Amino acid sequence: MLHAGIEALFGRNRDGHRTRNIFRLLRHHHHHQHKRNEQDEIEKFFSSKPHLDKELLHQSSFGFGAMQGWRSTMEDKHQHRLPLDQHLWKLWDLFAIFDGHHGVQTANYVAENLHVQLIEALNEIVHQKNDESVHCSELNHEELYEAIKKTFLQLDQQMKQVVKDDSGCVCISCLIGPEEIYLINIGDSRGIIFSNDGQVLLHTEDHKPDDPAEQERIHEAGGTIGKTCAGDVLRVENQLAMTRVLGDFGINKEIVPPMADILSYSRNSTVAFIVLACDGIWDVMSNDDVAKFVTQRVEKHSLEEIASELLDECLRRESTDNMSLYIIKI
Repeated sequence: MLHAGIEALFGRNRDGHRTRNIFRLLRHHHHHQHKRNEQDEIEKFFSSKPHLDKELLHQSSFGFGAMQGWRSTMEDKHQHRLPLDQHLWKLWDLFAIFDGHHGVQTANYVAENLHVQLIEALNEIVHQKNDESVHCSELNHEELYEAIKKTFLQLDQQMKQVVKDDSGCVCISCLIGPEEIYLINIGDSRGIIFSNDGQVLLHTEDHKPDDPAEQERIHEAGGTIGKTCAGDVLRVENQLAMTRVLGDFGINKEIVPPMADILSYSRNSTVAFIVLACDGIWDVMSNDDVAKFVTQRVEKHSLEEIASELLDECLRRESTDNMSLYIIKI
């Protein structure tokens, strides 16, 4: 279980910023064989120095930034569709970040196919015959939520025939309609909505094994939660430090389903920004930290510049995970 222990120390434990030891471990040469094995295992996941190259994107309404950081590979993927399509959903936008683990095939597949599957599911709940754009008020919210949840369940089923590695991913996405904003979460990435003065108005809840409701659900499905070694985080089936995923087909999917939670917020005058980010950001910055970071810079900097600066700040705070984020202006 050395793999799980390495992940616990450096990858997915937000308690106590477990990142501090990586710098010492990566630079220290061990002489005993078992120490050499530990060093080799660490070096599978982490580089001797951070990868500082950034992927930066922008349009008038958003900025995006991503950095590989200390990880030996980049397993984050992202997708945005502005608009979602040119027909019924031309007033709707989609943004999503996919944080992969144990490979990238799952994250790649979901990034490439989410919008296709989502449009198909949404079209099924629209009863009009013409091609006029859909407004939130015309939709049955229960049907909308079911269509979104169905999208992720179907993607997961499709991937069983496609994904050949042992990978999985979590997903934070945002569907922005003419009157409503929908945050959609599976796993431990996170989305926040906040005002011009940095007040967080809404945020998703991470799907983690320390959540009592998730513990109850997992135990009812026949799953286990525990620690693999001293200092480890809680894990599902001695493997995953999150409780809902896409992929990870080596685990019973009733235990770790691609079950989306959906939150909605009205596009009223108080809403200014949305941030979607993987846990490489949230490992070292709180919701309030991120909201203040954005609002304190927005008058003098572009959203792309702020995204780039925020990546640098997370690296300075010793995040050791891949980092990706969208900053979206409403």
